[in-house]
Amino acid sequence: MRVSSSMMADRVVFNMQRSLRRFFEMQTQMSTGRRINKPSDDPLGTLRDLDYRKELAGIAQYRSNIDAATNWQGNYDSVFSDLGDMLSTAKERAVSMANDTYTADEREAVAIEIDDIIDRFFQIANSDLGSKSIFAGYKTKSDALTATANGAVYRGDFGRIEFEIESSSRLQVNLIGADVFLKELMVLGADADLNAGVSGTTLLSALQNGNGVDLTQGATPGTITLSDRNLGITSTIDLSAAVTVDDVINTINAQLTADGITDVVATMGQGNNIMFDTTASGQISNITSLAVLNSGAGVDVEPGKIMVSDGGGINVEVDLSGSATIADVIAKFNAAMAAAAPPQMANVSIGLNATNTGLEITDANGVPLNLTISEFDTNENTAADLGIQGAIDPVLTGSDLMPTVSFEIAETSGTTAADLGVLGEFFADFTGDDLDPQLVATTNLSDLNSGNGFSWGEIVIHQGDATRTLDLSDPGLVTVQDLLDRINNSGLDITASINGDGRGIQITNDDPTRSLIIEDVSDSRLTKEMGIYGSGDVIGTLMVLSNALHDNDREGVGDLLDNLDFSISHLLNARAKTGARAMRLEMTAARLRDSELGYTNLLSNVEDADISKLITDLATLENNYQASLMAAAKIIQPSLLHFLK
Repeated sequence: MRVSSSMMADRVVFNMQRSLRRFFEMQTQMSTGRRINKPSDDPLGTLRDLDYRKELAGIAQYRSNIDAATNWQGNYDSVFSDLGDMLSTAKERAVSMANDTYTADEREAVAIEIDDIIDRFFQIANSDLGSKSIFAGYKTKSDALTATANGAVYRGDFGRIEFEIESSSRLQVNLIGADVFLKELMVLGADADLNAGVSGTTLLSALQNGNGVDLTQGATPGTITLSDRNLGITSTIDLSAAVTVDDVINTINAQLTADGITDVVATMGQGNNIMFDTTASGQISNITSLAVLNSGAGVDVEPGKIMVSDGGGINVEVDLSGSATIADVIAKFNAAMAAAAPPQMANVSIGLNATNTGLEITDANGVPLNLTISEFDTNENTAADLGIQGAIDPVLTGSDLMPTVSFEIAETSGTTAADLGVLGEFFADFTGDDLDPQLVATTNLSDLNSGNGFSWGEIVIHQGDATRTLDLSDPGLVTVQDLLDRINNSGLDITASINGDGRGIQITNDDPTRSLIIEDVSDSRLTKEMGIYGSGDVIGTLMVLSNALHDNDREGVGDLLDNLDFSISHLLNARAKTGARAMRLEMTAARLRDSELGYTNLLSNVEDADISKLITDLATLENNYQASLMAAAKIIQPSLLHFLK
């Protein structure tokens, strides 16, 4: 094939244009610093470039959201710092004003300070961040909390404002005002004890707060023992068939009588207990403790020595030290006489007197030894305490030892005595432990307060902007259920019920958007006695405190100290929650910064040009282009022949 000059020229021009195009492309990369300036430069790299830029745009949005969320948490932290300081101040004032030393005028001055704190609480509850109410949920253009005459009402909703801070990760940034200021931190009456009274007809199954009395456990179920330790008599009492408290009392008394124990009687106590009424018989036995003698003053047996002498050759020292019972004294005295000289001393002995009220020493020798009992030392009084000082002529009848009663109630098996509150020793009239009967709906109101009832009257319940005054002195209120019905039918969104302990009644606020306050009317103490006084939320507690101070109610102020502690803890927990959110935001922001740096590096690797290599390549192309121009000029030289053709 013939290669013409035209073909050579076209080829040279094509190659030079291509070289020039490559030169211009490198110049563009050099001026922009980017390897990819249009999609055709690197189609695959362009796709990767777009993915990286999308990730970087998302990270930028997340970081913007985090900045906004951090502002919310920082604002809440400042708010809770102020609220916590104000509540701590209120608690300090309440602690002081609960003291008897302050006057009504001083409490009134503090009440004004508490009123100012309440106003500031409402101002903070309705504060804004960038024209958005921070405690109103989605209702960011309205106030969260409004004050009423006797409470507070939440006007916001429960909307959760959430920001996306990472891919598929959202964080709630707002707090709901109802949860912060009106949340029920404690149920009024949850730990109340109306102290239901015990009567003879009270079922044993209702005692010990419904746990009942053990009548089934052990080898001898439902059996206890009562011992008269002065007389050495033990009565075993079987209570396994008892159903009521009267059954227990009657069974005990019948068995004691049958066993000859007549100086103690079981009765109903003045409180919620069984009582043992004792009568000192003055009698003793061998097992009588020396400690109960002489009306409980006991006998001095340290060193505990007495002398038996005839004023002449007989001088016998009797060591009674360490003696604990009458039997110990008798044994040691008679042993000393048996071992003494002359042998006739063995006929001198001690025992109980005919009436069992004291000791008696007898000289059984045909010719009495003319003995006398005296103290071993002038500083001792053992013989006097035992009532045996004087001459044995031939009998020395000691004085009455006047023992106090000494009884012990013990288990044979199980826990029957403990459940009845009568386990242990007693040396006088004995009042058992509180039998703690369970409060049930059918309990009579007259049986409350250990059977004394309450001074029933009016109470007032405030729920947000609603108020009800309830007259609990109505004769139609007979049982606990009647009382619960009266409260539950008040028209308020509350629930009155027997509390979890089964000892009192509690009142629950069923409306989370309204404060609940329960107070007495006038000078009554009824709500305090019932354990339902006060408020379970932060705002309500401050309002009750203000009312108590204005009324110079020292007791009411003192009763609110626990409520204030709950409120302080609640705000601390809320502040900790915002702190935890802030930490999460900070950690997420750090991760996003790392991700942003990584994607930026990846983008640079795909998109940016290698300047050093580009300079070298550009210089090479420039040289090549110039060389090609010179070569083309020599190759394509026109001649006359070309023109003639």
